[in-house]
Amino acid sequence: MVALLGNNTLVTVSSYSEPRPKLLAPVPAGEIHSWAIVAPNHTLSRSVEVLLSIGSTVYVVDATDCEDRFLDVGPFSHISVSPDGRFVNLYGKNGKAHVISSDFQERLFEHNSNSNTPPKYVEWCGSDAIIAWEDEVHVIGPGDESSSYIYDSTRVHVMSEHDGARLITNDFCEFLERVPDDTLQAFGAASESSPASILLDAVRQLELQSPKADDYIQLIRPNLTEAVDTCVNAAGREFDPQWQKRLLKAASFGKSVLDIYNSDEFVDMCETLRVLNAVRSFEIGIPLSFQQYHRLTPERLIQRLIQRHEYLLALKIAGYLKLPTDRIYVSWASTKVRVGAQDDDTICRLVVERLSGKPGISFEEIARAAYHEGRGRLATELLNHEPRGGRQVPLLLDMEEDELALDKAIESGDTDLILFVLTKLKKKLPLASFFRVINVRPTATALVESAALAEGDNTLLKDMYYQDDRRIDGANVFIRESLRQPDARTASDKLALAAKLLSESKDNAAEVYVLKETTQLLRAQEALDRDLTDSFSGLSVNETIFKLIRLGYHGKAKKIQSDFKVPEKVVWWIRLRALVAKREWGEIEDIAKAKKSPIGWTVSAFFEFLTCHILPIRTTWRECKTFAAARRGNKIQEEKKGP
Repeated sequence: MVALLGNNTLVTVSSYSEPRPKLLAPVPAGEIHSWAIVAPNHTLSRSVEVLLSIGSTVYVVDATDCEDRFLDVGPFSHISVSPDGRFVNLYGKNGKAHVISSDFQERLFEHNSNSNTPPKYVEWCGSDAIIAWEDEVHVIGPGDESSSYIYDSTRVHVMSEHDGARLITNDFCEFLERVPDDTLQAFGAASESSPASILLDAVRQLELQSPKADDYIQLIRPNLTEAVDTCVNAAGREFDPQWQKRLLKAASFGKSVLDIYNSDEFVDMCETLRVLNAVRSFEIGIPLSFQQYHRLTPERLIQRLIQRHEYLLALKIAGYLKLPTDRIYVSWASTKVRVGAQDDDTICRLVVERLSGKPGISFEEIARAAYHEGRGRLATELLNHEPRGGRQVPLLLDMEEDELALDKAIESGDTDLILFVLTKLKKKLPLASFFRVINVRPTATALVESAALAEGDNTLLKDMYYQDDRRIDGANVFIRESLRQPDARTASDKLALAAKLLSESKDNAAEVYVLKETTQLLRAQEALDRDLTDSFSGLSVNETIFKLIRLGYHGKAKKIQSDFKVPEKVVWWIRLRALVAKREWGEIEDIAKAKKSPIGWTVSAFFEFLTCHILPIRTTWRECKTFAAARRGNKIQEEKKGP
């Protein structure tokens, strides 16, 4: 579509489904006498072009440029482009029509209408130009050949077609076209000697039971295949069923004589003519030509019949041509629920009985038509017969049938569909109402929980666990949050909340104790972080004691041991490991000389701690011998004392 604005600006829209207006190139100043559009499929640039009559010339405007074609016979009151985009008809205000090629390189002919009255239409009849007034039509062909048609008692309206022109008056509709070549060969003035004309004569002689029929067949036997094809094609161009029958009868007679002939085209033509005759009847009123039918396609013809509510004929044509019928049934049912006067139950029963067992039927589309008509109950009943959950659920949501939509999604087993419904409900309902809806549906609850876990939506998880009285799961959420906290204070606060949640039940005493102890450790580590230069966050009790001893804070290590009741034996091992890591050989020797040792007098223990660190071999061995000697002395003294 192209629009000419009041300031002579051209705006084009390439698609109605996605309208995105675009400006064409600026046009010269001056009055625009007439203009026409050249479709993108008929231009070299493959973009829309506009022809403008300004002054005595014509400008061609596209998205980037405006070119002057340097004509000097204007201005032109009418500009018309042929349906195939090859020619342009320029009708001047002096009464002359100039037919030129669409690239403005060749002037084909010029026609003088000898009329000072401007025409009402300048159109095309196929590739022939038409100039029409209210009561007169001129058809102009190559070489300035022309024919005139006078309409005395009525006005005429002209519509261009690819293969002709439709002339519509108050009383009738005529189709004007150039006589096809096949028709000329069969019936034309110079067709007496053509094979198709002789084949027609042979059929007439056959009907008279004359032996001349065989003579005619023998006369055209070398060209009999051509004659049959011509009769078949000529039958397709005829509108009168009687002439169609005569031509097809001649073709049938001719192919019966041939030894080898492919009858596919003959069969296809019979099917096509049967369809065309059905839609051309006055009850239907779609006077399509053979070429228009093929350009339109049978599928679009059926769509036009559906739009006219000619469902029975559409079904017959679809069945005859072996085309899908589901769209016809759905359109019939949609119309039935919109305009039907019966009650909802009657209409539902009628539609279901008529459509049950039919392949490809979408009850969702029928139900949507009922819903838009304000028949919500009927829409719900029809949706129960829709086998595809993905079709049921969106409409149920539009109808505010939220819980039913969720039930249908769960029945379908499609997790994506269930999550889609749950997302819609979560946005729409208050949180308490949302939980009430899903709590009675375990599948929905499980999906909400898994989705929240995957997305890290801890707020939703806390609310859901609280509503469902799942204290341990709620505490786990706080624990997971504490593990992700950057500082010990916030982490300890999260753990305290988890402990508080679990403390309301006596069954969770062990878990509460562990959480309180962990909270105590985090707060102790926070104090150490604040008082000391090193960080202790995230360490266990043993690791905290180890680090304090290694840093030389034995008093603080002793306090941690006391607060968390760490066994003496464990502390000795931690102390030994820390001193070895610190290379405090003197303190290790003092430990070895101690009278009592919770970890015993095992020489291998000291030796293991020494050799596991990166030291020179002779130093490690020397120190080990010293500690071993000290340990042996302590052990011998204890043995002498006896029990």
